[in-house]
This record gives sequence, C-alpha cells and structure tokens, in this order.
Amino acid sequence: MNKTVDSLKVELKDAQIEQLKLSSAVTSLEMFRMNLNNSKFDLQKKVAFTAGVTSSSTTWNRGTLVFPTVINNIGGGYNPNTGVFKAPTEGHYVFFVTVVEYIKQYSKVDIVLNGSSKVRTIGDSNAAFQTGVNMAVLRLQQGDTVWIRHASGKGYYSNSIPITTFSGFLL
Repeated sequence: MNKTVDSLKVELKDAQIEQLKLSSAVTSLEMFRMNLNNSKFDLQKKVAFTAGVTSSSTTWNRGTLVFPTVINNIGGGYNPNTGVFKAPTEGHYVFFVTVVEYIKQYSKVDIVLNGSSKVRTIGDSNAAFQTGVNMAVLRLQQGDTVWIRHASGKGYYSNSIPITTFSGFLL
C-alpha cells in the first residue's frame, strides 16, 4: 500500500510539472498573440511618403509646388494632385524638401504647416542648378496639412528620376 501511495505521489508530482509546463506554454502563446496584435496596430499607424517632380519648369513662381510622382505613400497622407500632405494621425513628423533652382533663376521655398511657413530653402548663387534643402520636425494633429510653397525665384529643375523632392514621415 505504501508503494501505491508513493507511486501516486510521484504521478501527481509529474502531472503538476506537466500542468506548469502547459500553463507556461499557454502564457507564452498569449504574449506572442498580444505582441502580434500590437505590431499589426503599429503597422497601421506608419506614415511615410516621398514624392518628386520628373520634369523641370522655367516659369513656376507662386503657390504650392506639386510633386506628382509618388515614390512611396504609406498611410496615404500625401496627395499628388494638390501637393499637400494631410496628417492621418497625430504625432511628431519629419519633413524634408530638396529643390534645385533652374539655371540661375534662384529658388526659395518654404515648408508650410497649416498656412504658416516653418523653414525655408534657398538655391541662390551665380552658379546654375544650386540646390536648396531643409528639414523640419513638426508636431501635427490629425488633419493638419503640410506643403511646399513658393517664396521667391522662378522655376525648378528635375529629371526623369526626381531631383526636386518632398518627403515626410511619422516618428
């Protein structure tokens, strides 16, 4: 009888160990599932775009610079018909613009947030094809708009592979 009780105690101990292993495996799988769901959620919040122009202009001298060639538009915030980025979600964004002036016609453009100029580029020299670049980190609310606006000069230069570009992404 003692042997039977001892044998049952060993079996009970083994069953408890197996139950702990199973419980641990279930917990690990649940953590994996939660991380996977969080990753999917994060992927839905990703926002990034790069757009450019693929031909030059010798006459552009006012308004918004439209970048119709979309290289990437994760989150769909950039509109290639208007040249305006509309924030699909709130957060801190980084924007970068490169504008090459057209043969000594000079070029100054601004990165604009909701109508207010934030930073300016300048392509201004006695040499042709000077490049103006600038970057801004801006806090945006959902629905805020950012675009590139003419400040002075005339025209811009680009090529079939875009040289004059506008990019942005959510940090």
